[in-house]
Amino acid sequence: MEAIFLDFDGVIVDSLEEWYHIGVLAYYGIDKAIHDNQHKELYKKNCHLLYSDADEYCLLKALDNQDLKNFKKNREEVDKQEVDIYSKQFRKIRKFYQKNHLNWWCGLHSLTDYGKTLTNQKNTKNHFIITRKDMDDVLILKNHFKIQIPDLKVFDYSHSVKYGGKVDFIERFLDNHPEYNKAVLVDDKIENLCKSSKVKCYFASWGYGKGNNEFETYKVS
Repeated sequence: MEAIFLDFDGVIVDSLEEWYHIGVLAYYGIDKAIHDNQHKELYKKNCHLLYSDADEYCLLKALDNQDLKNFKKNREEVDKQEVDIYSKQFRKIRKFYQKNHLNWWCGLHSLTDYGKTLTNQKNTKNHFIITRKDMDDVLILKNHFKIQIPDLKVFDYSHSVKYGGKVDFIERFLDNHPEYNKAVLVDDKIENLCKSSKVKCYFASWGYGKGNNEFETYKVS
């Protein structure tokens, strides 16, 4: 039996609007945050650069300084303390919205076309979610959108990091669950994909990342 592991952000749910909205509040401060359509479009246009909190911070800083061409250099030289301050503020604002304006916060997200197919239980029998996102955030959105994958089949940041990466985690999962003899991983970030004798990796072309010729594009049946 084949296990199908799916990334969350970009593959199942489009979270860019939430990342941007909270990101500008965390970066500029609640009193100084800008809400400019051109600024937002540039953020979304360059979302393929985003993989971590540091990337989000550096993209907002690059837009602020109108210096996108030096994003890679600035990312390598970024002050980790600045990133930590940004990350803590981002999480603080997110938790505030979840606690006080939950429906509005959920409304900043939307299902991808592929995500919509997962609201039908017949399409999710052997499906799992594996994400770098925190578990609480995933479960809130999964249940809000009625995605038919049980909570126990969701693996979050702690799992993928603990085992060295998503593919490493899935390989160990297969070792411990003999009912599954193979697995696939569908992700929109090349950084999460690698060659494996046990796990077939596919690139989700509808997500945020940019693919290459190394990994086959996942075709939705």
